Amino acid sequence: MIEMNIRIFFLSMLLFGAVTNVSAQEVNDSTDLIDTGVTYVEPLFEYPTAPENLETFTDKCDWLAENFWNKLNVKNQEAVDQAKLNHAFYVYATTIQYATKDKVTAAVDKLMKSIQKNPMLLYQMTKAAEETIYGPRSEFWIDELYARILSATLANKKFPKSKRARYELQLKQLEHSLIGVAPNRFEFTRNNGEAARYFPMSTPTILIFGDPECDDCRMAKLRMQSNVAFNKAVTDGKINVLFIIPDPEDGWEKKTVDFPKNWTVGGTETVSDLYDIRDIPEIYLIGADGKIIAKHLSAKQAMEKAMELLKD
Repeated sequence: MIEMNIRIFFLSMLLFGAVTNVSAQEVNDSTDLIDTGVTYVEPLFEYPTAPENLETFTDKCDWLAENFWNKLNVKNQEAVDQAKLNHAFYVYATTIQYATKDKVTAAVDKLMKSIQKNPMLLYQMTKAAEETIYGPRSEFWIDELYARILSATLANKKFPKSKRARYELQLKQLEHSLIGVAPNRFEFTRNNGEAARYFPMSTPTILIFGDPECDDCRMAKLRMQSNVAFNKAVTDGKINVLFIIPDPEDGWEKKTVDFPKNWTVGGTETVSDLYDIRDIPEIYLIGADGKIIAKHLSAKQAMEKAMELLKD
């Protein structure tokens, strides 16, 4: 709740008033919070405010998406303060969540193009994006946008080779794990020892990457097992459920003997490099057209979305 209030505060300031020189105390005063843990950061540059003559919320967010970075000095070849850049990207990301997708895509492409001749800033911007919209400390993930940033970064021949491997793996994992694309096929071993292969089918599929000893995974399994309507749909073959263990440890087969018999349960050592698995359980919903409909789902969300598909 605290993080949400702070995001709303920054967004309001960008839309209706300047957000430069904002201290932790001012954030607290404006949101009626005490000890948010927010650290005062002097902005890297003056953050813009959307023009008053823009009438709609979306118009203001679109304008900020396109103009937020105007005062960033992209020609300065020296390293900037990473904390300040992270802060700027956080404020920017807070805004673009509500902007028009095409506007955001064009604006980010323009930003990345503007810093191609500045390898240091390119690297630092990528780090800021990772921290804000991809990494484990991120408050929100924007996968498609981060993939575009990675593509622009890795396309730069001057980007240091020593730093490429990390981002190349991230991009590889994301490319076939984005909403609207067909996910990678992969080989796995069923918990009865049989060799098998996953490929997108004509039946809606819930693909769960998890661990049988993970508490959240067990809770997800329990919620799905206890939903009568969902269970019937799985038993009737209207929905497929796959529980796949990435990089399984010895003895995993015995730990999954109590899993539902109408699920496909298996383990594989290859899937971690092929899929975006940042959390456990990581739950995907694959549509009847073989493309990803949603990801980063809870068990409840996955069941609800899968059952909705049966109504179409």
